[in-house]
Amino acid sequence: VQGTVVLDAVVGVEGTVTQLKVISGPEALSAAAADAVRWWRYEPYLVNGQPATVETTIAVKFRLAD
Repeated sequence: VQGTVVLDAVVGVEGTVTQLKVISGPEALSAAAADAVRWWRYEPYLVNGQPATVETTIAVKFRLAD
């Protein structure tokens, strides 16, 4: 199975993913994509110089090796 899983994520002030929802993609890959993204860490987004919580969309591509 290969394809792209699109996720809606909320990144907190510390740069961790605090909420995650699958928007689209192969059901067989959705759990793997969500599990991987939960481990990702981001530089905190700054608003007026202060860390802020933001919502973003993440696409995780899975493809078979050639």
